[in-house]
Amino acid sequence: MGYRWFALRPGLSLSPISIASRVFRGAKQIATASNVRLLGLLILLPLIWGFMLPLSNIALAQVSDDAATDATDRRFRQNLCIEYLSSLELPSQDFEGTAVGGLSALTYDLKTGQFYSLSDDHGSGQARIYELDIPISESDDGPQFGPATVTNIIRLTDADGQPYSGSFDPEGLALTPQDSFFVSTEGEPSQGLAPGLFEFDRSSGALLRQLPVPEKFTPVFPEPDLDEENQSPVSSVSQSELPQSQGVQSNQGFEALTISATGTAPGEPLRLFTATEGPLIQDTTAASINGQPRDRLLHYYLGEGRPLLVAEHLYPLSPLPGSVFHGLSEMLALDGEGHFLTLERALTPLGFDAKLFQITLAGASDISSQESLRGTLVDTQPIQKQLLLHLNELGIGLDNLEGMSWGPRLKDGSRSLLLISDDNFKSFQKTQILLFKLSQD
Repeated sequence: MGYRWFALRPGLSLSPISIASRVFRGAKQIATASNVRLLGLLILLPLIWGFMLPLSNIALAQVSDDAATDATDRRFRQNLCIEYLSSLELPSQDFEGTAVGGLSALTYDLKTGQFYSLSDDHGSGQARIYELDIPISESDDGPQFGPATVTNIIRLTDADGQPYSGSFDPEGLALTPQDSFFVSTEGEPSQGLAPGLFEFDRSSGALLRQLPVPEKFTPVFPEPDLDEENQSPVSSVSQSELPQSQGVQSNQGFEALTISATGTAPGEPLRLFTATEGPLIQDTTAASINGQPRDRLLHYYLGEGRPLLVAEHLYPLSPLPGSVFHGLSEMLALDGEGHFLTLERALTPLGFDAKLFQITLAGASDISSQESLRGTLVDTQPIQKQLLLHLNELGIGLDNLEGMSWGPRLKDGSRSLLLISDDNFKSFQKTQILLFKLSQD
């Protein structure tokens, strides 16, 4: 039997503790639910209490996990309920000369019934998307789920038809009605690389276009002081070692990506949404017991002519107390009316943690003209959110969940929902796929 939760159930109001992303990048390579209990107590707790970076102090309206506003707020989809059905693991394997792993995103083709998953293998120079067959059916004995198999590979190439270098860090994936893929990347502050939004041909993997991203997302470091006589740096410290003044932080760029199509026919306009995993460096503020780190969510309109950035909105994270890292991993359009599911994933001393929220863009302020989100922001209305499910309450061991996608409709008309984990190409982690049923009473 599955477990059921309702979006309007009471939840927990959490206070944030955010840690530098450099700690997470190292820690997530060694942390799993099975081994992190010992490692966390011996290693991660000193990091939490000894090397905490101040990230948040919000003076705007707080958004609690149980309900962003009154339970009757009609801006939300009412009475959403989610039921956990089953889970499976995709075995470690090689496919056409590549290691199948690092699956950070998932998307579904309603017409063919195939899933596609993006490999976050940015150090290999082999940016790629795998086609997956994941059977989902129902019987009197319950849901039939899997096994999952890899059936094809799509290798992504740049404008010159060449494979991407190791600096290309793909994270988000969305399939369009035009038979193309959009891919979001995190960028790399040490190389001054901004996060990116790229469109690729579905069949060949060739680059079709790159969307413009505001300059505020590009990492910037101050110029080193120069000696007046010979114009050489006064200090031996390199520019990348100086304090970053602008842009995405390391491993906290565009992770979440989804598309809300205005229609299903080729040529119909699209609305694309992406969000940073963590705050921009200029949006980080002093720590506060009631603060919430401030992500940015971007809304693009893709029709005839140039892509249009419609708005940016403030997405308030809901960190777990004591978490080593907490970020927005994925988002998924619920409808074409500004409702979404979001997946927030955390690394704690006891393992991975994850929460699903319903969010609405209704009433959220456009912050596109705000170069920094520091300060009180009393006139800024953040995105409102409601806790839908705390996955750790399911009683199953969680891995590094990063991707989320709709699946086929179930017999009762409800929607299937799948989550997938990124195993970081580590033998002690796994590619975990969870199956849920989402319905509205």
